[in-house]
Amino acid sequence: MGKTCAFLGNDYGLGQPIGLMDKVVKQIRRLITDEGVDTFLVGEKGSYEIDTYHTIINLKNKEFPDIHIILVIANMQDLNNHTEYFDEFYYPPEAENAKRWCISKRNNWIADNTDFVIAYNKYQGRAYGFCKRAQNQGATVIELAEMMK
Repeated sequence: MGKTCAFLGNDYGLGQPIGLMDKVVKQIRRLITDEGVDTFLVGEKGSYEIDTYHTIINLKNKEFPDIHIILVIANMQDLNNHTEYFDEFYYPPEAENAKRWCISKRNNWIADNTDFVIAYNKYQGRAYGFCKRAQNQGATVIELAEMMK
């Protein structure tokens, strides 16, 4: 396995910012070709996660069939309700034992186990904190909100 990339970000509120997924695609392509990223950790809890998840599936189907997609779930209900594609799933034990804080525990696991984060933290909420944690663990955080200005 090569390097990993995750997606952490805030919900959009009134709709996806124009051009955001184009920027996500550009960064994914760059990470695959220039940085050796071959594994993507994806979630499905907020609008940014869902949109990036669909984007990475599309890229796998059209351009990069050898990349690996891991769905990282916060609770078993996420897996039971899931109909999209993934190569495997992971359920962090910390999330399993933390019913109320399962998403935070899942995000901590993601932050601790990735080399890159493609982030959208326009409002600097909780996702911002997880990105800082990833950065402190040595991950490179690519902040798209700054590119959207």
